[in-house]
Amino acid sequence: MLAYLDAVLVALAAPIMIAIGASALGYGAGGGAWLLLRAAGSWIERVPALHRDARTDVGTRLAYMLARLFLLALAVILARSQGGRGAGLTALVVIVVAFTVQLAVSAITRPRRGAR
Repeated sequence: MLAYLDAVLVALAAPIMIAIGASALGYGAGGGAWLLLRAAGSWIERVPALHRDARTDVGTRLAYMLARLFLLALAVILARSQGGRGAGLTALVVIVVAFTVQLAVSAITRPRRGAR
């Protein structure tokens, strides 16, 4: 459950944030893009053929990271163009908070080398 804390927070915070006045369009764009790309990343991690050798593994991870960055930026741009500055800002904040939570969890749960 801890590994997906970012996705859980995005899903649980949606009704609260919309109720306090955050743009529903922005939250839907940012949160939806985050959840879809997070699911795609989990799927990519589980496909054994993509991790058969080091070259394929590194290439796959790099391609996913670049595509993820591009698609998240696109979600913010689309939210702003369709819903205005508030929607774009909401989408950006959702993505930044989710990324920060994911980064913190991955730093905490990362395998450690043996202590010397």
